[in-house]
Amino acid sequence: MKNKERYLVPLLLAVALVVMGWMVLRTESEVLYRMQELSLWLPTRYFLKISTFYPGGLLTWAGALMTQFFFHPWLGMGLMVVAWGLIMLLTCRLFRLHGVWQGLSLLVPLALMAALVQTGYWLYYMKLQGHAWVPTLGVLTALLLAIPFRRLTNRWGRLAWMAIVGILGYPLMGAWSFLALGLQTLSPALQKDTKPLTSRLSPLALGVFLIALVPPIMVQRFYGQVEMSQAWLAAMPSFQYGKTDCMAYRYAYFALPVIFIILALLPKESPSQSRGRNWGRGALVVVLLLLACFGVSKRWNRDTNFHKEVSMTNAIHRLDWEGVLRIMLSQDMGPTMPPTRVMVMMKNLALFRLGRAGDEMFRYPEGAEQQHAEWQVRMTQVGGKMLYYHYGKAGFCYRWCMEDGVEFGWSVDVLKYMTKCSLLTHDWDVARKYIDMLRQTLYHREWAEKYERLIGHPELMLEDEEMRPIIPMAEFPDRLDGDNTLVELYLLRTFSSGFGADPGYQEMTLLSALIMKDIPLFWPRFHQYLNMHQREEGFHVPRYYQEAAYLYSMLEPQKPSELWPGITNAEALEHIPFDDSVKETYRRFMEFNTQCGSMSEEQKRVAFQPQFGDTFYFFYFLVRNQKTN
Repeated sequence: MKNKERYLVPLLLAVALVVMGWMVLRTESEVLYRMQELSLWLPTRYFLKISTFYPGGLLTWAGALMTQFFFHPWLGMGLMVVAWGLIMLLTCRLFRLHGVWQGLSLLVPLALMAALVQTGYWLYYMKLQGHAWVPTLGVLTALLLAIPFRRLTNRWGRLAWMAIVGILGYPLMGAWSFLALGLQTLSPALQKDTKPLTSRLSPLALGVFLIALVPPIMVQRFYGQVEMSQAWLAAMPSFQYGKTDCMAYRYAYFALPVIFIILALLPKESPSQSRGRNWGRGALVVVLLLLACFGVSKRWNRDTNFHKEVSMTNAIHRLDWEGVLRIMLSQDMGPTMPPTRVMVMMKNLALFRLGRAGDEMFRYPEGAEQQHAEWQVRMTQVGGKMLYYHYGKAGFCYRWCMEDGVEFGWSVDVLKYMTKCSLLTHDWDVARKYIDMLRQTLYHREWAEKYERLIGHPELMLEDEEMRPIIPMAEFPDRLDGDNTLVELYLLRTFSSGFGADPGYQEMTLLSALIMKDIPLFWPRFHQYLNMHQREEGFHVPRYYQEAAYLYSMLEPQKPSELWPGITNAEALEHIPFDDSVKETYRRFMEFNTQCGSMSEEQKRVAFQPQFGDTFYFFYFLVRNQKTN
């Protein structure tokens, strides 16, 4: 019975860790995969040197290494669960936790879990390399450094060890060395001891002294590129964007020292003393764990649109266009809400690639929901580079990759897009430079070798499934003027004012004029579309092109036709093979509009949605102010 009690708590804790890992995988797998795409680790001396250019560089280097294993989310999360288990084991050893008190060691992984799952749109704005793993590695290293301190019995030996950790730990661990010092001072400073008061307080005094003086001295002597105000925050994630300071994201990090202080204050017992049944002690452990779980739940980012954006991005990288559309309509990720513009643009891109945009574009939700973040999230960060690339705007894609690399650090994602843009512009040497870097990564060597064979062989690019439809788009002028971070508006204006002989490019000009609701731009592009396709066997004008042409003709029936000069729009209607359903839908739309009388536009939008939400008529009259960020 005693043996059963001895192993019961560790077994329950192991089960709890597995459940925690499973919960993260169940909801955050796509986010974990995206984390490794937005990170970079290279097994080179130069990469290590660059990483250690800042205090805490070795920790961030290791964090970037471990982040790469999220290429397989189950593997990366499995390794993190193992690390959390080691943290719990070391916590129990350091603070001499036995029996039911061992359950409180779970508080530390719960805080680390909260730090991971709260990330949200910081995924795109975090400048700390390996940020997903750095907190776990920082706590694990701090505990490993604290264990020898506990084993030392000599006062001067303890102080010497603290000095070594404080001085050498800062360059390697950054601010996490402060946690190591704090863990070393907790036991002798806060527990009852028979030693003189000076013996118990001297480690605490030395720890404060090291924390106060080592960072500014190190920064002044060795890290001149670091601002003095940031000296005490090295290797810690920053949650400040411009003047916006997102304090709530720091709660998980504040919780760590509080947890360790609580553990240090627990009464220390021998293993035999702790095996007795103490319902009060058990109740306290359960309450604290439940409070911690509640805190994790409150910090968990469950933004449906964020997760859909990430999942749709990953699907586009796989060229899974049908998957993009399924995700757009999926309700598995949380409550339904209006989509963000980047979701709408990814949906339109998928339909354009599948050749179904003219028939299905408005069957999906339209919206301009702002991303749920304390700052204004820009489309250039969350999807702009991808959209520019797939629409053949290699110059803009490369430009934003370069800016992101300089501002937020180089990543696999950035290097891949810079490679493909260089191939599109036939800058073979530049493409080879990025491919050589990607060949050295853990999981992207195969991707690099695939694109390496395209260097110097533009004919092979025409056989590539991804690049084949992009090449005709890239042959038209790609001016690097200015988009003011307004990706959608820039693309619409560029395409709607263009002409081209390529069918794909020409249809994009028509789609853009349609979305812009620009009647003068629509007619010549619709005319060109008819001339290019009407002789094709079985040709049928897509539904929304018909609805736009019919609506515009009905709005200005007596205006001279731009399709067939010499007649009016009303007379031109007889020359276009409109479907009866297009005409009937327009008639019902106008009749219903008359019935709605003096309703406001917002009321009409709600009333019209069930019957006409999937029509261009609804989009033209009742969907406004969509071209944002």
